[in-house]
Amino acid sequence: MSNCLFKKPARYASLFLLASVSLVGCRREEITVYRVPKEIEPPAQASDAGRAVPQIQWKTPAGWEEQAAGGMSVASFSVRSDAGQKAQVSVMTFPGEGAGELDLINIVRSNAGLPAVDDDELAKLVESVNVGNGHGKLVDLTGAVNGSDNSRASQILVAVYPKGGITWFFKFAGDAPVVAAQKPAFVEFLKSVSIVETAGPASRRAHFASTNEKRVPGEGDETTDAKPSWDIPAGWKEAPSSQMLLAKFVVSDSDGEAEVTVSAFPGDTGGPLANVNRWRGQVGLGPLDEAGLERQLTRLDVAGGKAMLIDMSGTNSKTGKAARLIGVIWPREGRTWFYKLMGDPAVAEREKSAFVKFVQSARYPNA
Repeated sequence: MSNCLFKKPARYASLFLLASVSLVGCRREEITVYRVPKEIEPPAQASDAGRAVPQIQWKTPAGWEEQAAGGMSVASFSVRSDAGQKAQVSVMTFPGEGAGELDLINIVRSNAGLPAVDDDELAKLVESVNVGNGHGKLVDLTGAVNGSDNSRASQILVAVYPKGGITWFFKFAGDAPVVAAQKPAFVEFLKSVSIVETAGPASRRAHFASTNEKRVPGEGDETTDAKPSWDIPAGWKEAPSSQMLLAKFVVSDSDGEAEVTVSAFPGDTGGPLANVNRWRGQVGLGPLDEAGLERQLTRLDVAGGKAMLIDMSGTNSKTGKAARLIGVIWPREGRTWFYKLMGDPAVAEREKSAFVKFVQSARYPNA
């Protein structure tokens, strides 16, 4: 059984965005190999010469057809039944280990027409799964809605595995009969995964040019989008953020407290409707349809274009307290940016103007 490599070099468009690649000379049952760079140290740090580079390989199950990866996927497989039903397996990565598992799962659930869950509910859905010689988390999203045909039940399996400074995200989604029948093959696929660290290249330039193997850009790559800078309003206190957040601020007074978060994801992450409905679920509101969304959206001028602003009030789904959520969604250069102000209504009302100015003040490195 011979190895085969992704032969088309990656193009680094943003921190998470992954370039399209083609497969050369690969057959079923062969081992697929590619490398993923870890975070690059600043020039003042030690040389890249000995930096470890994770290398992943796996065995493709019989009947799975490997496809050219693209968008946010670094690998993709098509799985079909004899009856014409189909499903798709995607392999994705996010920088950092433990990169916001709850956020990732809830984005997938929202796009599949399922309600968001909290940490306690997620714990009940998770089962342990072997990923190579390590342990990952597997979540079965049975009951999802097929995006193109709501009469066809879909099923989604999601496996999350932190390794080598990266969170690996494996998604198996499609017609429920196919996913259910192929679940054992998916589990075996995960078991076959091998991730090892090898010596890194001698220089940053060589890091990009010395090989044609498929790579995933990591935080700190020269051509990726770095974190923007903002004009931070008076009274906002920066708070520790998770791997999935670029920034987090807290503002509080005698009226209560509100939280501001900034995040960005590759692609459209399901589009404005799915994400607004995800936010609505956080304040106890039911989903909108496209017409309802259009009535509630306001266009906001931002540097380089127009973003979408939405303002909603309800009850915090976690605390049961009255809450207001003001959000901004801006698709920009292959990524979707999310700005969210959420908290006690009086604080949110007072901070709305400052929040809007904060969003508009963003200065992006490649703008």
